[in-house]
Amino acid sequence: MIDILSYPFMRYALIGAILSGFGSALLSNFIVLKKMEFIGDGAAHVAFGAIAFALFFGLNMNLLSIIVAIIFAIAINQLGKKEGVQENSVIGMLLSLSMAIGVILLSFKKGYVPEIDSFLFGDVLMITQQDLILLGIFDLFILFMVILLNKELKYYSFNQRLSKIFGVPTNVINLVFLMITSVTIVVSVKIIGIILITSLLITPGVIAKLYAKSINQMLIISVIVGVFSSVLGIFLSYYLNVPSGPMIVLTLFMIFLISYLLRKTVLKSFT
Repeated sequence: MIDILSYPFMRYALIGAILSGFGSALLSNFIVLKKMEFIGDGAAHVAFGAIAFALFFGLNMNLLSIIVAIIFAIAINQLGKKEGVQENSVIGMLLSLSMAIGVILLSFKKGYVPEIDSFLFGDVLMITQQDLILLGIFDLFILFMVILLNKELKYYSFNQRLSKIFGVPTNVINLVFLMITSVTIVVSVKIIGIILITSLLITPGVIAKLYAKSINQMLIISVIVGVFSSVLGIFLSYYLNVPSGPMIVLTLFMIFLISYLLRKTVLKSFT
């Protein structure tokens, strides 16, 4: 176990996995309760377009991805309010558009271009100290948001229309939540990949929902699951010599399967 920590890139990978698992797991509860699973796919694929744009024009990848993620969140929030335009339809259109632009730009790029697979499935070799600082900042922001807006987020998650009656500013909550989720996804892409990040944004919340009796319990269980599976996935990927992103996803699914079967067995024994 000690040899894995002797490599700087593996130390970065482990810290990144902990931070990414923590922030994504916290958000996963509200994504699962609001049935907004598609947003993870949308934001991640939009990030690909931003990454390709930054590579093509030699711009700062993290900064541009965050700006694009915020624009994406605002676009979903605004267009989703229009009559006859569903939020998922908007996400689907922007997702395809961004991927198409990204692939076209990279096809024109001359000289060294990082492997597209590295962005699609994650690559621990790409994680930098700047990425870890960004992840840490956004994790703190998510934690403060969950603590300060705890009651509002609960109302917002269960019934958006009813929460308006109780005076919850749902439009503001929705916009802030979309922005935080989109930015968290784009800064986590290097660890788990564009295609696989959705797993980290859904599975911890689904597992927590199996056992929790309140949202606060869900938050605690999901964070434990998210951080544990991310770290275990990194360790397994190192010792089995396989990509880290797919290994984290596989670990998460195995934990879900065991949790589901365990709950089913325990409930059956009491009925």
